[in-house]
Amino acid sequence: MLTNQRHISTKHSYSLLTTLLILVLTSGCSLFGDNTPTTPASTPIPKGTPISINVPVCHLSACTNFAPVTGVRPFNDTWQNVHTFLTFDYNVTSPATVAKNYDFVWGADPNHIYGYRLGNPNIMLSYYMAMNVDGGTFTDTDLGRKRRGIAEWKVMHPDWVLYKCDRTTPAYEYSTSSVPFDLTNPAVFDWQMQTYIQYASSSYYGKYDALAVDNVNMENMFGACGHYDANGQWVQLFSGDNVDPKWEQAVVNWLTKVQAALHALPNPLLLFANFSIGAAHLNNPFTQQALAHVDGVLDESGFTHYGEYRLSDDQWLQMVQYVQNIQQQNKPFFLINEFKSGSTITNDDREWVTASYLMCNQHLAQVYIANIQGYGSTYSYPEYNIQIGNPKGDMYQVQNVYWRDFTNGEVVVNPTSNPMSINTASITSATSFTDPYGQHVGQTFTLSAHSAKILMTH
Repeated sequence: MLTNQRHISTKHSYSLLTTLLILVLTSGCSLFGDNTPTTPASTPIPKGTPISINVPVCHLSACTNFAPVTGVRPFNDTWQNVHTFLTFDYNVTSPATVAKNYDFVWGADPNHIYGYRLGNPNIMLSYYMAMNVDGGTFTDTDLGRKRRGIAEWKVMHPDWVLYKCDRTTPAYEYSTSSVPFDLTNPAVFDWQMQTYIQYASSSYYGKYDALAVDNVNMENMFGACGHYDANGQWVQLFSGDNVDPKWEQAVVNWLTKVQAALHALPNPLLLFANFSIGAAHLNNPFTQQALAHVDGVLDESGFTHYGEYRLSDDQWLQMVQYVQNIQQQNKPFFLINEFKSGSTITNDDREWVTASYLMCNQHLAQVYIANIQGYGSTYSYPEYNIQIGNPKGDMYQVQNVYWRDFTNGEVVVNPTSNPMSINTASITSATSFTDPYGQHVGQTFTLSAHSAKILMTH
């Protein structure tokens, strides 16, 4: 939830399967290849048959260091080892020191830009704002851009406030009091340009690379319905239902307008969205259009479904292929993986996430691990520093689990609900391995349900 103006909110009400089943995206390619099994445990696939999208992910050097807009910093190539990003940085005290550990910062503090650039000239930095509420990075009262309450907005711009269908309750997001706006109103867009976007692009704070937009929801999660016009007359915009084509169209229109504006700035910016499909139709044209008008996707559900459980069977496979498909469009994918608040994130937890990430990384994926909403701080995990090398190809299925060969080892994931006996003899000539924690792993072992192993040979 948006506990402060620079916080990503969780979306536990979503159906994960709905979120992941994007069958065709804007590239025109199919998400699932013809050789994709119904369940990981039912149809073994011979080694050498990759499980990936129909249109192969580009592995050529020309496809890396991709910059979609002239004047914008190129994306880092994440092909080698593990690449991480930082979700907010409000607890960072020395950006120059930690910058080398990250390729990207979602919601970078403007006061940290110089330090990040000093510590890592290639780091990509984004400025944070929410899609249609009064909230974002630049809310400093000394600059005259403070976040205002409902009473102030009713006086200043009563026709901007978005209400539920009872025509009384503002369509607040989650449990916050940040005032929701009518994102179809051109005046709201102009205000967002002046209050946030133009400042993010200005050299006053230093050069940002992207706009990080929170809560881009394709479902009408909060029952948004309409607003009052300047004469106090009710204007119906949406049905208030979760699945609402008019809401979906409004989101697409807003993204299209914002992306065009960002790309046209004197110091152009990219558009990265915390994007959720939720209860919206699986493969409707609005979803495709929305993804066509973002330059990168951040996903909070990850392989742990917002910290609720590890993905199983087809859910895991669909997430892998979703991440691959976004990268196929030359767009980075920022993968957040949360664990229950207050719990200790174990080696087994992190190995599950890291191995799953390594299965779907195709040059443009980055990973982040934390407790639920444990954002703003840096974390140093041994899995982040493994020297696994680069993939030799796409993942495949053998022994009813998934494998991917790397130059310095193997990655194996068991997303099923059953333990699996593993023998690496059919996979590699190596007879002994080391895990990310320096422990010996033999040629045979049992891989428990919903778990993974990273096997290092060097």
